[in-house]
Amino acid sequence: MKKLFIAALLFVGVVSFAQDINQKPARDQKENLTPEQRNEKHLQKLTSELNLDKKQQEQVKQLLAERSAKAEKFKAARKDNKTKPTDAEKEAFKKQMTAEKEANDAKMKSILNADQYTKWTALKKEHKGDFRKGDHKRKDHKTPQERDQAHLQKLTTELNLNAAQQKQVGELLSDRSTKMEMLKKSRKDTDAKPTDAEKKAMKKQMEEDHKATDAKMKSILNADQYKKWTAIQKEHKDKMKDHRKDKM
Repeated sequence: MKKLFIAALLFVGVVSFAQDINQKPARDQKENLTPEQRNEKHLQKLTSELNLDKKQQEQVKQLLAERSAKAEKFKAARKDNKTKPTDAEKEAFKKQMTAEKEANDAKMKSILNADQYTKWTALKKEHKGDFRKGDHKRKDHKTPQERDQAHLQKLTTELNLNAAQQKQVGELLSDRSTKMEMLKKSRKDTDAKPTDAEKKAMKKQMEEDHKATDAKMKSILNADQYKKWTAIQKEHKDKMKDHRKDKM
């Protein structure tokens, strides 16, 4: 049952909307580009890799703009909908995305010549494989220790931690990282899908862990620091919620 809880931690229930030619690379997210800027950057990349002529550039640009408009409309709709999608809705959404990708493929095939289309499909396949393997993250990959150190430095600056507090917070971050690495390792040992009851129990356990961490931080920080830390936690939680909605 414990292993099933672990599996549920990283369980994803909805197919990602951002795929094919409109998928956001991690570096673009860090640069915080607008949809128009991402499209222009992607167009430049395709122009270079596929040797697009002026007419093809205009056609691909329009296609990218149409996909972006749909994506933005979808994101806005998701933000207005606070309920979790049902299994039937997920399946319908998956079919819709498949139809969208097939339509996009047909449009690109009509724009490109035979050689360009072959290259484009190869690029899509390569990108899909790299994304699944996590290659899109390798450039910025850090060890748990490096992440903890970066986090500690950030908290030290934002909360003005003294030497004793830095040591205590560093130990707390290290303990949490150790637990997460154990969860990831254990998750690899099971492919079983958790039941609703197991997911609910896992959620309760995570909430208890969060409360324990909060109590430890409260004992380490002074009143002003703790207030700032809770505000940072809330901001991070809100961003994560928005991110999950964008991926649904």
